[in-house]
Amino acid sequence: MELNYIIDGLIDGIKDIRDHNHDGNNNEVYRDLDRQTELIKKLINFRDKLENNDYNMKVARQLTDIAENIQALVKLMALVSISNSDDAKAFFINDTLTSVIDSLDNYVVDILNVSDSLVDLDD
Repeated sequence: MELNYIIDGLIDGIKDIRDHNHDGNNNEVYRDLDRQTELIKKLINFRDKLENNDYNMKVARQLTDIAENIQALVKLMALVSISNSDDAKAFFINDTLTSVIDSLDNYVVDILNVSDSLVDLDD
């Protein structure tokens, strides 16, 4: 809705400038240009807001991925702790748990980036 308002205003402003220019009314042309400038500023702010929303979604996706990996690790650790079989515990610790920890290790860079991103969002 806001974008439509801005675009319609820019189009109307161009028509006004054209009409006032043909009439030789320079004062009105300058006022029209000032209105155009304000609408362009609103358009830039609207674009920046959209880009910021995309950035926020990227950070949210990264946080979700990290949380899912941590959740998997916690579940596997719970399975290890409740298991009665030493073989099952060894399997979880040696095979499954190792792959989850390796996966989390790959997320260290993402965790650092998300940390930096959260600081950016807080500003």
